Amino acid sequence: MEYENIENDFVERTLKLIREYTGEFEVTLLINCCLGLLVLPKEKHLNSIPDEEIPLERSLWGISRERLSVDCGSCGYSLKDVIRRIRNGICHFKIKTIPDGSEEISTLEIRDRGNFKVEFNVSQMRELAESLGQHVISHNK
Repeated sequence: MEYENIENDFVERTLKLIREYTGEFEVTLLINCCLGLLVLPKEKHLNSIPDEEIPLERSLWGISRERLSVDCGSCGYSLKDVIRRIRNGICHFKIKTIPDGSEEISTLEIRDRGNFKVEFNVSQMRELAESLGQHVISHNK
């Protein structure tokens, strides 16, 4: 099927894949989908991502400050900067999977230059994907 609006169609189809997939490669699919959802906003909508600081007490777009390390001079806690660094880490495949006790992947660790590191459990990664997708759709009308 031909894309009518490639950005929104891509995002909607990607979110549908994330929501409906039930196979054994859930985390692999989620990483692949997040890659697309991170590249698109960074390349086309980075300036529209809020500069809002990720709060200490709660998560923002699935990103929790307690699981975020920005121990570098050029790092910040703004959502825009963190999204850019997560995108870099996934694009350069600086990803580590951390299994739970049953050999299932429970956590993803993503790194970028300058000692940047963020950890996501699977549901937080899903929340990030949903937030990115909804952001692109709302800013591409």
